[in-house]
Amino acid sequence: MSDEPSPFAGARAAIIAACAEMERLLTGLNDTHGRVADEIHQTRKAGKRLRGALVMAGEPKPCIRWIAVIGRMLGGSRDATVRVKTWQSLGMPVAPVGSAEAAVAALLELEAQASTRRPPQAVIDWSQAALNQVRGRIEAQTDEEVAKAAETGAEKLEKQLRKRLKRALQRVSNEDFHDCRKAAKAWLGGMALTAPEVKLTGKEEAENLASSLGDENDLEVLAAWLEARGFTASVCPAAWKVLRKRQEKIRRKSISLIRKELLPVMKHAE
Repeated sequence: MSDEPSPFAGARAAIIAACAEMERLLTGLNDTHGRVADEIHQTRKAGKRLRGALVMAGEPKPCIRWIAVIGRMLGGSRDATVRVKTWQSLGMPVAPVGSAEAAVAALLELEAQASTRRPPQAVIDWSQAALNQVRGRIEAQTDEEVAKAAETGAEKLEKQLRKRLKRALQRVSNEDFHDCRKAAKAWLGGMALTAPEVKLTGKEEAENLASSLGDENDLEVLAAWLEARGFTASVCPAAWKVLRKRQEKIRRKSISLIRKELLPVMKHAE
């Protein structure tokens, strides 16, 4: 047995602190001074890191789902803001009055403006109650128990990421790319929280892939919004052409990142 301390020795304290920080961020949503979207973005980022750490620590699925639900409940305002930026990034010419494109732009702006309102107090109350229960579970364990579980969980998350990367190359579907992004975020966020001193092989490559797939996901979120409101390819052909072309370009970049950069370094580390 090695006498060296586990790199996950501080995992329990880090997770407890992350729960407390997320509760603080949620409380801050009551007084954001007009920065609701930014504050929610920070809260959701904290939630993703915490969720990855909880997966590593072997916490039961209901606890992990609670953190995911918090992100989804808060996600509407952030998504509305991102949809506007994504639409603008398509570089469409100024839409004439009476055009479908003008209607799209106006609706997106309207929803983004509405998203500046803070979440209902009931949402914040439930979220904090859920976090309190999660923190209580971690506090009931010893440092050694959490460290041992996190070390095992980290290996599982890394293997899961490799598996999903390979699957994405084989099938190249929306779902597989989305799964790759989630797996990369969970691995990176969980490791950053539970074992920040560990030098991850493939960290930079995984971050680049997550960023690329995030851009692709923003386009897919906009596409789903357009479809849901009837602004199909037959109604807004020019916008859809640019959107799908941009999406395909990002997807090719992501495939290249997986095949040429991330998978090779992860295999080398095995």
